[in-house]
Amino acid sequence: MIATESARMIVMILLGLSVVWVIACLVRNDTETIVRALIITAVLGLVFFYLHHTKLETLSYKSVKEDLFPGPPLILSYEKTERDVNGVHETVYAFAEPGPELEVSMEEGGKYLTIPDVDPLNRVLEYMGLPPVKHGVPELASITGSPLDVGRYRWDDYELGTLILERGICRNIRTAKTYPCIEVITVRAREPSPPG
Repeated sequence: MIATESARMIVMILLGLSVVWVIACLVRNDTETIVRALIITAVLGLVFFYLHHTKLETLSYKSVKEDLFPGPPLILSYEKTERDVNGVHETVYAFAEPGPELEVSMEEGGKYLTIPDVDPLNRVLEYMGLPPVKHGVPELASITGSPLDVGRYRWDDYELGTLILERGICRNIRTAKTYPCIEVITVRAREPSPPG
């Protein structure tokens, strides 16, 4: 991964050098290499244009590919419920099966699953009109040691308070695919500060 701003600076410098190369070829009347120089300059110009207009903050092969060639649009079915638990407001989004796919990977030691890449989750949150999460998290059971927290993930620094995600196993009957999926997302508002 590389920061978009850093990549933009590198491409801008290379673009400047390639323009100098084109000018040098024109001055020397070097017709053999001018075509090569023009092609490289055009490619760098397109890359710079993309970097200038992309909303990605960091670049990886996967994120650029999804940005340039987005997959099919999300069509999700979920039920939204609002409730108060011990004076704290919660909004619960329960997905109908098959729920949205969740990308997880095995932690060292092979006992728990972690969410290293939040881009697929952020697509789901964007679809639902919720703010994105900024980083991946480990399975909550790896932190608490409680078997009740297996399949749960928590972001305490979420913009709207605390986001809790519950993972399940979904089966898509049409494609006969079984995969880890999002079953429930709960957004718990921050507890009000005590007066005084």
